[in-house]
Amino acid sequence: MTLKAEIFALLVLALIALVSFLGILSEINKKFGVEVPAFGGTLREGIIGSPRFINPLLAQTDADRDMVELVYSGLFRYDSEGKVAPSLAEKYEISPDGLNYKITLKNKLYWSDGKNLTADDIVFTVSLAKNPLVQSPKRASWEGVEIEKVDEKTINFHLSKPYSPFLENLTLGILPQHLWSDIPPSQTSFAALNTEPVGAGPYKIISVRRDAQGSIASIKTQANKYFSLGKPHVKTVILYFYPDEERAMRDFSSGALDSLGAISPKNISKISGGEKINKISLKRIIAVFLNQGSNKAFASPDIRKALNLATGKKGLVDKILMGYGTVIDGPLPRPADENIYDLEEARAILNKQKKEIAFTLTTVKTPELLDIAETLKNMWSSAGFKVELKTFPVGDLEQSVIGPRRYDAFLYGEEVIGENPDPFAFWHSSQRTHPGYNIALYANSRVDKALEEVRATEDPEKKAKLYDDIHREIRRDLPAIFLFSPYFMYATPPDLKGIDIKSVNTGSDRFSEIHKWYFKKDYIWKIFLN
Repeated sequence: MTLKAEIFALLVLALIALVSFLGILSEINKKFGVEVPAFGGTLREGIIGSPRFINPLLAQTDADRDMVELVYSGLFRYDSEGKVAPSLAEKYEISPDGLNYKITLKNKLYWSDGKNLTADDIVFTVSLAKNPLVQSPKRASWEGVEIEKVDEKTINFHLSKPYSPFLENLTLGILPQHLWSDIPPSQTSFAALNTEPVGAGPYKIISVRRDAQGSIASIKTQANKYFSLGKPHVKTVILYFYPDEERAMRDFSSGALDSLGAISPKNISKISGGEKINKISLKRIIAVFLNQGSNKAFASPDIRKALNLATGKKGLVDKILMGYGTVIDGPLPRPADENIYDLEEARAILNKQKKEIAFTLTTVKTPELLDIAETLKNMWSSAGFKVELKTFPVGDLEQSVIGPRRYDAFLYGEEVIGENPDPFAFWHSSQRTHPGYNIALYANSRVDKALEEVRATEDPEKKAKLYDDIHREIRRDLPAIFLFSPYFMYATPPDLKGIDIKSVNTGSDRFSEIHKWYFKKDYIWKIFLN
């Protein structure tokens, strides 16, 4: 063997030894090390609908709210259990009388464009939310609240009366004053920043693609290194927008999408790959709200009782939700105490009436609600009720149905948001007319008093008792037929780690801790961990 050949052989053996050593070292590292997230990877998510207002003050649709959750952050954000946790805020203090909230910002806060984020941005955003010219859906949440800048890092909120869920208000995404201040409040909804925004959330928008009609078809985002809770581990998130679930499901099934949220139960069985199906508790109730002013028959406790007895709620959950939901019997998303379905008793009650009980059931034109409405009609017809269905497009709902209270019975969903839910707008007698959301036109002085007290108290035990009283009293009065609380079904790729969502207030909250998700991973020995 020549010298060159010997040297080559030695080099090959050395290379083999090095590769073997590195392989052994890697296995030792995996065996004795701890898996930690690494930066990288792309998540492609499908969303139903197209965003129009990527703006926390104007967001109206699920697509709007999904993008707001990615691009913006508030003083607080919801965690994986649906509880409020600090984000831009470092700490907070509540005065003993519950009327003053002092918020201290974290050090070195930045917008995704690198500009400083200060108390001025907080004051600007809240003032804009309160401005009637903006016509923000959030405006009502800020009535009776004054904001004061103490210094660059400190803000005081002064409330006209105690409101214990106030920290929920502070999840409102903050707008950058340096970009929005030159836009007149009356022109807020027309600003280009509504679709190409700059925020302080976990991701920043780097490109927007539109279809031939000008609607947003996809948005590419990148991890925001300035995010207050730490730079996200997933490098890129691309959102694709679809007019309906069927088209989104086709792309998901073909592999063009990695994740898809708000999947209807009927489509869960069609997901046959290795995707992870996240079954997430959703703080929403689905009920049929009875308008006693429109249909006098509903003023009878016996008629309301008969309706409730004739409602096979478990059958609805099994048939329409494929079991992905919880039967409820009151205004808070709590499991029902018992199954009271009794068709024969319902028929017996109706047989005692002197005339046929007829009414119209109104709902929104969505496949799931239409299925529920048809099933309810059949159930109630079997008991002896005469039911006619009336449906409206979601865009006409506020003006044609909710605002004028134009319905006999209204099948609808209400979001009971937060760790400390505030059902005031749904059940207090002062909210019976628009823009209040007491769509059952319910009035009960004991419930009114409890609703007012639960807003004012910070005592956990007293609060829990008041919630129990509210739930029990409304359940007894039956101003609505409470049906179920659905799960939020979210399909994600099997290699996406760090996702552990137990409960959300709205579907968009699935992104509240997206900065913790990861595809890539490293291994670090325990002795090097803090």
